[in-house]
Amino acid sequence: MESDYLYFPPQEREIANEKQKKMKKNIKLLLTLMILLSGFYFMSGCDKIEEPFTKNTGNSDTAACPVPEFPAVTVLKKRVLLEDYTGHTCVNCPKAALIAQSLKETHGDQLVLLAVHAGFFAKPTAGGEFTYDFRSEAGTAWDDFFGVGMVGNPNGMVNRIGYPNNHIIAPAGWGAAINNALASAPKVDLQMINEYDATERKLCTHIKTRFITTIDRNLKLVVVLTESGIVKPQKNNDIEAGEVPVIEEYVHKHALRGAINSNWGNQVSAVGTANPESVVKTFKYILKDEYVPENCTVVAFIYDDDTKEVLQAVEIPVI
Repeated sequence: MESDYLYFPPQEREIANEKQKKMKKNIKLLLTLMILLSGFYFMSGCDKIEEPFTKNTGNSDTAACPVPEFPAVTVLKKRVLLEDYTGHTCVNCPKAALIAQSLKETHGDQLVLLAVHAGFFAKPTAGGEFTYDFRSEAGTAWDDFFGVGMVGNPNGMVNRIGYPNNHIIAPAGWGAAINNALASAPKVDLQMINEYDATERKLCTHIKTRFITTIDRNLKLVVVLTESGIVKPQKNNDIEAGEVPVIEEYVHKHALRGAINSNWGNQVSAVGTANPESVVKTFKYILKDEYVPENCTVVAFIYDDDTKEVLQAVEIPVI
């Protein structure tokens, strides 16, 4: 009588068993991978903190920095960003700083100043009076991209308007460019609340972006730290600005210290995506020991990632 089962020689049975073991192992690995991926998806779906932590920057941390209640905006203001690219061995830069300061006095909080130490004239010397390094990673990245230092100091940008061909403006043209930028109504509003813990030297900065009109653009938020009252030597060739050829106790103002989130910021809106009513970003940042908190401010600005134009800016003291 014929058998009801098929006969496999021992060698073939061994091969079949090995294949079966390998298949089971692969299934286990697949199941493990599926579990890990599902766990990652769950955590990603629940986590509302969008900004990754990177070295030398602040990180989103709403546990360490609880988000406060923002007050209602009663007066909507357009604010303009003036970036003054400078250096401590630039002999014409003190005069440019005087122009910037005069414009600040004229426009008040509608003008936000950034003194960006970058390029050849910002390089520290190996010895002598100019060994201090004012440069920052963000300032160098911006200078490399926009090419201000290649044109020469002092020069600057007003809301980065005109990129890529007409964005670099000499100090004599800053006033007119600021007036033109202020003439247009704001499309977004920025509010900022800063909280500082002196014991930990911990800064919690909260920035609220509110959309005034519908904007179908790729917008990013940059948050940086600045410091004034830094007394260091500065080369100078204008007697109206101070001693010639060196102002030994020159007071550097609005110096860019570095990015709090990242050099190019975090996305707040994208083309093809409906604008929310508002977006709140919170960052924790530890001030370096050399920084004087009372002299520091936080500057935030929203810009179009495609045109590089700054749409709105705001500046609030750390303390």
